[in-house]
Amino acid sequence: MPPLVPLTDHIWLYPRDPNPERIQPNVGIIVAGRQTILVDAGNSPRIARRILLALDEIHAPPVSAVIYTHHHWDHVFGGMVFDAPAVAHEICRKHLAEMAAKPWSQAYIQEEIMRAPAREQGLRGMARAVDDWRSFRIALPEITLSKTLRLYGDGLTIEIEHIGGQHAPDSLIVRVLEARVMFVADAYYPPPPHQGRPDDTLDHKMIERLAGENMELYIDGHGDPLGLEEFRRLAVE
Repeated sequence: MPPLVPLTDHIWLYPRDPNPERIQPNVGIIVAGRQTILVDAGNSPRIARRILLALDEIHAPPVSAVIYTHHHWDHVFGGMVFDAPAVAHEICRKHLAEMAAKPWSQAYIQEEIMRAPAREQGLRGMARAVDDWRSFRIALPEITLSKTLRLYGDGLTIEIEHIGGQHAPDSLIVRVLEARVMFVADAYYPPPPHQGRPDDTLDHKMIERLAGENMELYIDGHGDPLGLEEFRRLAVE
């Protein structure tokens, strides 16, 4: 279990797995008074249980909400472990409801690889992540938004905004306004490999727009936290 990475007095990061084949993204942890709010749920129940153990280590209060930044499996498959409502865009709920109706199992994943070879990398990552499909379920969002939603706790304002983008149409960003921290997840990434083209790039216009907010820290889904100038440089890479 990796140690939590402190970002501010109230914000931690359960860091991504450095092995890209494991497809385990960053999970944000916001402690707001007597509640803990998560940004994403981890890629599996196993990771979600490790997050709970890590929260115990810092004596964090109970998880009161889990924000799904978008519907991709590696950001939501841990949701079933947390006894808390999930918050997501309404498009995310639609996608997850469709996913929840599938007969998930190792055999089904192999069938999907045969049917759609371009998805093999992600599907094999999914197969490695989930070790018990019999008890697995997708926790659907209980709270949905179309544009923005604000949560409050102990002097913190957590602003959730739908931003969309080429990676996923339901992508959300999460701002902790007083701390000047923004969780951007995968919003500015290229489309997933099976949906994109070899010459796809980061969404430079989105990066420029978000950098214009002059946050102190930007946290994406699969990289290290970036300061403002580091984040701004992504727009020209």
